[in-house]
Amino acid sequence: MSLYKLVVFAGAKGSGKSSLIKALFPELDVRFDEPSYYRDYPLSGGVVVREVAGRHESLDVVSTIAGRWRISVGVLVADASQPFQRALEPKALVVVENAERKCLVAAKADSPYGDTVARLKGFAGERGFEFFAASVKDPGSIEELRLWVLEGRRPEVRKPEQPRAVAPPVPVDLVPVPAPKAPGKGALSEEELAVFELCDGKRGLAEIARITGKSYGEVKRIADSLMTKGFIAGFKTRVAF
Repeated sequence: MSLYKLVVFAGAKGSGKSSLIKALFPELDVRFDEPSYYRDYPLSGGVVVREVAGRHESLDVVSTIAGRWRISVGVLVADASQPFQRALEPKALVVVENAERKCLVAAKADSPYGDTVARLKGFAGERGFEFFAASVKDPGSIEELRLWVLEGRRPEVRKPEQPRAVAPPVPVDLVPVPAPKAPGKGALSEEELAVFELCDGKRGLAEIARITGKSYGEVKRIADSLMTKGFIAGFKTRVAF
């Protein structure tokens, strides 16, 4: 059993491996010259990051020995800024295809060429690779990839909270209740008398408004006046129909 977790980055020369490693693990003193065959960077927690050279002759050699590596995570780096035929290095694929976990990263995804990213994603799905479109200029994409490389998971996507359903307001009508002992009706104006005679403790203001042809607001004003004069004892509420 391996005493450390080996994370291998492989891809063509110029695909962006070194820049990607530096963005993922800024604590590493990453060199930007190509190694002869591969270069190891130890991380804390028993993790070793191995960058494989991207030259064809180097990949020819490494592909023959990579089968003896216990690769925990294989990262196949493709250059999304190139046409699909040049974005992916087949010999780099051989290096990482037997890793316990493996992903294909479309690097330089901030400046993609045509449909290269889409085709790389399709290729990853066909070969059983996780897929990431990443750019060193996009911290979010780097953090997502780092989380997967180190912990094997992607960030949780929180579902937007559904707005609580608010019940529509229940329409309420006011029912004027005649006073038990009303003053003489002679003190009422014609419109007050017309409204008062419809106040039987059952009709609401809305119904009285329909009967008299007045607006609801007018009937409410008259009813308030009747209450002030002692003809109406008050109002009770009910659901309007």
